[in-house]
Amino acid sequence: MGGPYTASWLAQHLGATLEGPGDPSLAGVQSLEAAGPEHVSFLANRRYRRSAEQSKAGAILVGPGVDLGRRVVLRCADPYLAFAQAMNLFHPYTAPEPGVSPQAWVAPDARVDGARVEAMAWIGPGAVVGEGTWVEAGAVIGAGASVGRNCRLMPHSVVSADCTIGDRVWLNPGAVVGGEGFGFAPGPEVPEKIPQAGTVIIEDDVEIGANSCVDRAAMGTTRVRRGAKLDNLVQVGHAAEIGPGTCMVAYSGVAGSSKLGAGVTLAAKAAVLGHIELGDGAQVGVASVVHDDQPTGARVTGVPAIDHRTWLRAATAFSDLPDLIKRLRALETRVAELEEEKRSES
Repeated sequence: MGGPYTASWLAQHLGATLEGPGDPSLAGVQSLEAAGPEHVSFLANRRYRRSAEQSKAGAILVGPGVDLGRRVVLRCADPYLAFAQAMNLFHPYTAPEPGVSPQAWVAPDARVDGARVEAMAWIGPGAVVGEGTWVEAGAVIGAGASVGRNCRLMPHSVVSADCTIGDRVWLNPGAVVGGEGFGFAPGPEVPEKIPQAGTVIIEDDVEIGANSCVDRAAMGTTRVRRGAKLDNLVQVGHAAEIGPGTCMVAYSGVAGSSKLGAGVTLAAKAAVLGHIELGDGAQVGVASVVHDDQPTGARVTGVPAIDHRTWLRAATAFSDLPDLIKRLRALETRVAELEEEKRSES
């Protein structure tokens, strides 16, 4: 654990401005409620302003225009980003010393250059593992696979044969890169399996959550581009492409051959059907299903997904439908009565 750090030192390293009385020494980061005088906290949502005013934190990260009176604040453009950076300062990641456990199995022709390989890990023939990478207990790197520098493969994660992992990639427990894509052709009795002969490329600075799967392509490549972040229990289908900086929240999935642009966000349980393209910065709401292409900057929600603002109006009106139906039926009855009266008069 890093620290303690003075508030002025933190301000300098976070690109913040120190305001208020004193320059306290800070030993860690805590929530507004749990923080004491030795902690720095943050206010990223103004609904928690009262908690910030009552907090015992030694310093608080705040945004422009936030006034908490006479107390030490670190003013910055984005308090939540500064919080993340502060957490990394106080909790820096340090890879263990390199070495191969005698209980690990490493193929004679595999190249393990300055990596840490723990007990029960398995590294296949012709595989390459870069310097500073940590292969934890039970992790598997298949034959001919390549793992870059300073990666972390947590317990029981898998990099299947002939797949490529870039630098600084983090696979959480149970993550599988390069499992079989779901490829079957309808047959007279049972579906005919299509061999998945392609591969997967995971670019630099990607994180894949626990029990998430990135399937290999039948032909060609499934690709997750630089800096993408996949939560737990996420599915990426064969030959799909996940754009740089994209975030996929838990239970979201992308079907085969679909393509997500840069900075796309899929909320929890969102699904993108096969052969769909989402433009840069597109956002898909919770439990939504995208069934057609979406342009750059689109915000869609629902099943099927439609413009988010339209969906909000529809969702608001949904609770009124029973009463509207009742009123409509009453109007239909009244119209029928008036028409009957008119016929009687004629």
